Amino acid sequence: MALATLNHGFSHEPTNSKKISGPQRREVRIPIRDFRLIDQNGRSFDFKTVRDRVVVLAFAYTTCPDVCPLTTAAMRQIQMALDRIERSSVYFITVTTDPEVDSPKVLALYAKRYGVDLSDWTFVTGEEAVLRGIWKNFGVRVVKKARGLVDHTSLTAVIDRTGTMRFAYYGTAPDPKVVIEDVRSLLARRSNS
Repeated sequence: MALATLNHGFSHEPTNSKKISGPQRREVRIPIRDFRLIDQNGRSFDFKTVRDRVVVLAFAYTTCPDVCPLTTAAMRQIQMALDRIERSSVYFITVTTDPEVDSPKVLALYAKRYGVDLSDWTFVTGEEAVLRGIWKNFGVRVVKKARGLVDHTSLTAVIDRTGTMRFAYYGTAPDPKVVIEDVRSLLARRSNS
């Protein structure tokens, strides 16, 4: 089943007729294609470089007034709750949905505002055409409303060591405790393929 068919009604657009009361978790099995974007330092970031780690990835934009800050804060809680050994096997990625505003410098300031430890977390941006392919792979719908105002599917994903998305959390920020359990379940499957 394609992810695109799963995500209707999970955007944080105010006029969305399918309101949801909170985050929804789904188990999925969607291969994620490798991609190359630009990180918060202006350097190239290749997804394949974290292929041997469990990845927690979210879509957000820095001028979002509601859901994205909650998602970033939840990811920060997850990052801080993992012990040193777990953190060596987990990587965090935030992919922008607003490349017009979210330059590397803007992403770096956003990460700093949330107290993110960038040793295992990367914020990425790039050309909109490249990002559109990534959004599509994850089933994320992005509609620009105005400069700095974007409607997009609110998705936080957990990807296993083989590059397959295994858990998808839609809606408002996922419960960090639930995500940590899912991350730990994938860490325990060291030989999973």
